[in-house]
Amino acid sequence: MSRTTPPGAPTAFFPVNIGSLRDDLVTGFSLYLPGAGGAPPVLYRDASLPFSPEARERLVRNAVDELLVPRSERRAWLKYTETILPAYLADQAVPVRDRATLLYESAQTLVQEALSSPDTGALVEMSRHASGSMAEFLLREPKALHELMQLTSYDYYTYTHSVNVFVYSVSLAGRLGMPAAEMDQFAHGALLHDIGKRRIDAGIVNAKGGLTDAQWEQMKQHPTHGYEILRAHGEASELALDVTRHHHEKLNGRGYPDGLAGEEISPWARITTIADIFDALTTKRSYKDAMDTFLALGFMKDKMWDEIDRDFFRVFVSMLARDS
Repeated sequence: MSRTTPPGAPTAFFPVNIGSLRDDLVTGFSLYLPGAGGAPPVLYRDASLPFSPEARERLVRNAVDELLVPRSERRAWLKYTETILPAYLADQAVPVRDRATLLYESAQTLVQEALSSPDTGALVEMSRHASGSMAEFLLREPKALHELMQLTSYDYYTYTHSVNVFVYSVSLAGRLGMPAAEMDQFAHGALLHDIGKRRIDAGIVNAKGGLTDAQWEQMKQHPTHGYEILRAHGEASELALDVTRHHHEKLNGRGYPDGLAGEEISPWARITTIADIFDALTTKRSYKDAMDTFLALGFMKDKMWDEIDRDFFRVFVSMLARDS
């Protein structure tokens, strides 16, 4: 998916790479060709038809590597990716770049749905299954982080931020040697760490400038809201709930919502905090430009040294230096 056309952009379609479509499998969603010269997209394949090897060959011959899916059929596309994702991400015959692209596309759409759809329970369950497969790919493939960093959206949306934080968090946890048995739970919490923002007024979440004191107090409730939403929709993992509730806590005790300090903050929450801060600094918002990686890391070291886990941060810097 293009960095410049994230799933939240005001368009009736979103692109999918033909490499992510499985041969002879009915998609359940319609596929369109981009219109020539600004013309509307043209229906290429009905939702009831399988995507055939012959169709793929014709598209490749005509240098078409992306098709369009109506945004109204986004849920059908998510169900399709839920079905194919584990095997696709594990398929060594598929280039790492293509697998990373599908991961990033599906994760963004999944989080966006979780943030906006009334069917929260189904989305939480769907994300639980998907996040485990995604984490396994990140930890298994040496080039996965590098490829995903090339796909990162540098324009801030809550759902792109959530995916970026997931990618950085799982990668850092892997390099820190965190217990593999707990990684699926952590991955789910990291992916949905900002789901509580669905209860915050959109005008506050998407504010184009600084927040008033009253608005900031509302914003500071999103970790608690996220904790409550996940618990209400069947999240039984205390680890995932901890990451969702405590990703804004600071080691000096000045974070929120619970004002935890030092060892009161779990290693998992400390990892997510580093990833969350770094992505917030390196993405562009209406009121600020994005920092480059070097400046963002320097800012964290100079201005936040008493807030973050220093040992984890050093590993994070080393990880980015290798994979940028």
